[in-house]
Parts: sequence; structure tokens; C-alpha cells
Amino acid sequence: MQNLLSLHADKFFFFGIVFARLGAMLMTAPLFSAKVIPLHVRIVSVFVLTTLITPFQWQSNIGVDLNSHAVFFHIVANVVIGSSLGLTMLILFSGVQVAGSVICRSGQMALEPSGNDPVAIEGPAAGRTLQWLALIIFVAMGGHRLMMTALLDSFQSIPLATHLLPERLLQIVVHMVGESFRLAIRMAAPVVTALLASTLVIGLVSRALPQINAFSIGLAVNLWTTFWTLFFSLAIVAYLFGDYLNSFLSTWSSML
Repeated sequence: MQNLLSLHADKFFFFGIVFARLGAMLMTAPLFSAKVIPLHVRIVSVFVLTTLITPFQWQSNIGVDLNSHAVFFHIVANVVIGSSLGLTMLILFSGVQVAGSVICRSGQMALEPSGNDPVAIEGPAAGRTLQWLALIIFVAMGGHRLMMTALLDSFQSIPLATHLLPERLLQIVVHMVGESFRLAIRMAAPVVTALLASTLVIGLVSRALPQINAFSIGLAVNLWTTFWTLFFSLAIVAYLFGDYLNSFLSTWSSML
């Protein structure tokens, strides 16, 4: 057994490194890390994908002593690289969730799901709606394939045996967080603008007709205003998300 391990130590090293980078990406990325997918299914998926990818990396030059503690730092570096891709998509989807929260707060519809409801996406109703829409667009655009392509390209840009992190990692993260908030503002802008206009109209009507219960009418008007504005702006939301998806992946690839 020891002879077998010593003979194929480099192959086990490559397998562990690929498993670390791929597993970190799948465990942090949206859709792949959803609660509806059991943990053992994700682990098996990572193992199968690692088995398929590793043979293509055997020709790489290791340049590291497999008996040293440096192996640990190589694994940590690859975990950070893989998780950075997953967190890139997570930051993007967080912007969608923030947009939904802003819409709900503006329309006074911030209803949270009960703790007993098994939902795959948490948050207010409009936030969950936008996130489901974002997931549908993500799959329809082949976002899962784009992520795997970016990860496979990273094996060429950053060799498996590296223990160095990309120099622009922190700068790229800060940039993506800023772009995520920008996406949230652009997604919520049509609904928030319509709600502001409807609130202004309700205020003028209540001043002209004091006998009208502006509070009860305002809730209903805000609800329908939010629904129809969100419905007619779905195409804009889909275009924005698709544009930012390509931008985030391109930014991450340029970091390598």
C-alpha cells in the first residue's frame, strides 16, 4: 500500500488540489449551494467532476515537495481561488436580493416567510421573486457552463501547484460589491419611482378629499403599482442581470 501511494503521490496531490478548488466553488456558488440540494449529492458531484478533470492536469509541473507542509498552503490557496469564483456569483445574486428588499420596503410589503416553510430562497416576497427570475436567467444563459469554463481556464492561468493568490483579489472583491449595489439600485429604480409617484398622487387625493381613508387605499394602490411595474420591467431586469453576469465573470477571469 505504501509503495502504491509513493508511486502515485503526485496523482493524489493533483486530485486533492482539483477537489479543493472545484469543491470550494460548488459549495459557495448560488444554485449549486442551494438548500434543496442535499449535501451528499453535492459532495458526490464534486468527486465525480474532480475524477473527470484531474487526468488532464497530470502533465503539470508540480515543483513542490509532497512530503512538506507546503502542500497545506497549496490546498488553502486553491480553496481561496475556487471560493472566489463562487463568491463572485453570490455577490451578484446578493444585489438582486437587495433590490427585492428595497422594493418590498418601499411598497410596505416586507412579509418574511415563516420559520416552518421550507423555501430554497429566503427573504421578502419580491426579493424571492427576483432571485428566482435571476436563477432562471442564469440557467437559460448557460451561467453554470460559463462558471465551469472560467474554473477550467483558471487551471491554465494559475497552475495547481501554486500557493500564491492573485494580486488583485481584494481589489476585485471591493469592485464587485460596489457593482452589486449598483445593480440593486438599477433593478429597483422603476418600481421605487412608480411607488413615489403613486404616493404623491394618493397624498394629493387625500388632501382634496379628506373623507377618503388614504391609508387603506394607499396599501392597495402600492401593491398593484409594485406588481404591474415589476411585471412590465421584467425584460429590463433580465437584460441587466445578464449583462452583469457576463461582466462579473469577465472581471474574475481578468484577475487571474
